[in-house]
Amino acid sequence: MSASELHSDQQLLFKLNQNDEESFVSIYNRYWSKLYAIAFNRLNSKQSAEDVVQEVMITLWQRRNEVNIRNLEAWLSTATRYSVFRQLARYGSQKIVSINAVPEASYDQGFDSGFLDKMLKEQIHRLPERCKLVFQYSRNHGLSNKEISGELGISEKTVEKHITRALQKIREKLSQVIQIMLILIFQYFLTTG
Repeated sequence: MSASELHSDQQLLFKLNQNDEESFVSIYNRYWSKLYAIAFNRLNSKQSAEDVVQEVMITLWQRRNEVNIRNLEAWLSTATRYSVFRQLARYGSQKIVSINAVPEASYDQGFDSGFLDKMLKEQIHRLPERCKLVFQYSRNHGLSNKEISGELGISEKTVEKHITRALQKIREKLSQVIQIMLILIFQYFLTTG
């Protein structure tokens, strides 16, 4: 057992902030199995759970000088759960998230405020090429259906179908994300109230 494995979380965080790789390895070894269990419990996939833990640990290392972590275990657990939620939303898993799967820490610990914006952009990017182009002309450039029709050489009815299809796909994905966020808000008020 190395000397850094005997240090408290606060000592390890202090050393991590000083770019000490050994403290990062100690944190990784100390929390890997717990984070893996959290991820596996929700994803039921060894590979996906490992990917989530790796993502969380990489984020910790990359943001070591940016975040002010008061409780390392809570921060890592929360980051793992958010990563699981992002993966469930990203891949459209039909798994139902139980109330126990919701992070216990407060919102200021790891919540990505631009998450919905990123999710929206990702869903627009995943649209079929023509559908995406019509949607972007409509929403980003403010063109009317008639103007889009003239620009792309397609009927106004086809423009309407593309916009309807795009909105339907985006709504489906964002409704999953909003459902998760509502669970998070509900859990937050249960734990703080």
